[in-house]
Amino acid sequence: MAEWLLDYDGAVLTLRVPDGEAEALLRSAFYKLSLRRYIAKGEGGLFTGKPALTHLDLQRVAGLCEKECAQRGGTLTVSPALADYIQSRGNYLEQRFRLGVEIKNRGEKLLPRFQEYQSTVNAAMARPLRERQMWDSFFLCAMKRSANFSVPGSGKTASVLGVYACLKSRGLIKRLVVVCPKNAFGSWMDEFFLCFTGKEPLRVLNLHAPGLSSAAARRTALRYDTGNVNLILVNYESVGGVLEDLLPLVRSEALLVFDEVHKVKKVDGEYAAAALALAEQSVYLTALTGTPVPNSYLDLYNLLHLLFPDEYDEFFGFSAALLRRPTPAEAETINNRLQPFFCRTTKEQLEVPPALPDQILTCPASAEENRLLELLVHTYRRNKLALFLRILQLESTPRLLLQRLDLRDFRYLLDDGAPVEDPGFDGRNQEVRRLIETCPPSTKFRRCVQLVEELSKEGKPVIVWCVFLDSIHALSEALEARGVPTRCIYGAVPLEERQSILQDFKLGRFQVLLSNPHTLAESVSLHSVCHDAVYFEYSYNLVHLLQSKDRIHRLGLPKGQYTQYAFLQTEYLTENGPWSMEGEVYRRLRQKEQTMLEAIGRRTLEVLPTSEEDLEMIFKPLLQ
Repeated sequence: MAEWLLDYDGAVLTLRVPDGEAEALLRSAFYKLSLRRYIAKGEGGLFTGKPALTHLDLQRVAGLCEKECAQRGGTLTVSPALADYIQSRGNYLEQRFRLGVEIKNRGEKLLPRFQEYQSTVNAAMARPLRERQMWDSFFLCAMKRSANFSVPGSGKTASVLGVYACLKSRGLIKRLVVVCPKNAFGSWMDEFFLCFTGKEPLRVLNLHAPGLSSAAARRTALRYDTGNVNLILVNYESVGGVLEDLLPLVRSEALLVFDEVHKVKKVDGEYAAAALALAEQSVYLTALTGTPVPNSYLDLYNLLHLLFPDEYDEFFGFSAALLRRPTPAEAETINNRLQPFFCRTTKEQLEVPPALPDQILTCPASAEENRLLELLVHTYRRNKLALFLRILQLESTPRLLLQRLDLRDFRYLLDDGAPVEDPGFDGRNQEVRRLIETCPPSTKFRRCVQLVEELSKEGKPVIVWCVFLDSIHALSEALEARGVPTRCIYGAVPLEERQSILQDFKLGRFQVLLSNPHTLAESVSLHSVCHDAVYFEYSYNLVHLLQSKDRIHRLGLPKGQYTQYAFLQTEYLTENGPWSMEGEVYRRLRQKEQTMLEAIGRRTLEVLPTSEEDLEMIFKPLLQ
């Protein structure tokens, strides 16, 4: 009677069979069809498991071997070490699930643990966390691998630094490894400095600092310059190029953070593959985003694989197809299963003083603008993204209408779809050219310059949000001509220069900052100096709006501090009556924002409309 033995030493699975059966096993259909994917060829009767087998793989191997042994009239022995490992890992997420629920309900039996955690963190940090932040920090630390979906501006970075403070105090980690957009580097360094001044000096390795422009230089720095470093910063695009040198640092005593984790939402994306490989080696991992599902529940697929690479199939088991289009009942199941693994705090819960009601400034279109709108609608009625962008150009710098519009430059507005072709605006038409050449600066443009100049004369720093680079430059030139000092940040401005501009703005060396949300909307804090934002151009992307608002409306504002947003809107006279594209966009954004707030109140994750649905709603009054 055959006797097989399965054993596990904590790293490697082994299968021992009688020497006389080894060759027959290798030739068998059982090995070729079932076992070979898990077990490599061995010597004699000893077979070795392949690398990186999960506890689910080990469980499957045991089941397959038990069934095969029974058919052969033999027995399988599973070693106590292997049985214990499978059982402990199998219970892991169920235990995490119950712990997450208990922490979020602030269970009484957890209070001593929370108070001990609070004491440890407060002793290690120079700036104490607020109670709600402390509970979020406690949650992230206790769960080991979890997410913080708190809204932008609610202090997620400080909560994570609380986790770092506790784990380092207990000797469990030495450093933070943060994967995030380049724009967020300054925020992490600033926040670390503020939280640990006088307690722990910042020793940072910025993998995009001057002198580290090549992958080879970054790899060398990771190998030889990390001995006493407590913060490593790398952007998502660069992880793949330095993965082999990052892995040992993440594997050995590090808290791994994926900030703005929605950047790796594409299931088969290049960034996702490198992030997943890094996440698999981490013991302590936190994922941060204020917008977890901007398009569909499919955005959760990579997030959950980052957090639970071994357990996803067994514990969640949501296929990509199900996440793409769940039924209401399936969406409820997804939320119920996921809810214990993330925390979410609003600015209201942290008592951030509310912003003033939005200031809406309506600007009547000129006769030339009204006629150009008619011509644009005739040309672009079947291409609503191009129509949207062309109208923005009309309201900013009409001469741009004569240039070809490359929609690929605006893919960030189409997270859920591919760009479409631009048929082109007929600049050869004499009426079109005459209208564009004689069209005065738009009412909206003039009103924006006037408003910003007035705020500047009152001594108020202002940030002006645009979509087009030409708009940024045109407004800057107009304001400078009126004696208003300005600086501009957009995609082509190098990271080091951006940081210098932001520092000068905070120090009051100029009064008006012009940018676009796609470049500056993530992880930049200006609330200590700036309380007025003017929206000259804005898109239907709620993520960009919320993040841009939160540059000046964040945790840390004193009680009673005002925050004012001004939205400029051009109003046209059309066959269907007065119509404003920005007015329709603004109403659409407010609807989506309300959807998000209601979802937070229900403790669920909101799914926002697609870009196509947004554009249909925006242009419905104009094109009906």
